[in-house]
Amino acid sequence: MAVDERLAERVRSLLSAFAPSEKAMFGGLAFIVHGHMTVAVGNRGLLVRVDPGAAWLNSDPRVKDAMPGRRMRNWRSFDVDADTEDLPALVEHALDQVRALPRKE
Repeated sequence: MAVDERLAERVRSLLSAFAPSEKAMFGGLAFIVHGHMTVAVGNRGLLVRVDPGAAWLNSDPRVKDAMPGRRMRNWRSFDVDADTEDLPALVEHALDQVRALPRKE
């Protein structure tokens, strides 16, 4: 499994207050908060749980379908790395989506 280790470490740090579990999924490393997959790190960026109605998704050039050829309503891929300035905002957006869901734990 190919995972950008620097990006994974940065995401791990951003989520540390939520004590996420980690699981190998989708060829990457998924971070699970309150029983819900929140983000996943691969070798080409970040898979993010999103609000599909968020207007900024349409204007962000880094946004791609989560799985090419298969639209997933609440998931988008972002071409980012560990040094991406707005990485905390992307992770926070994903956390907002998880907070709106009932806990699975």
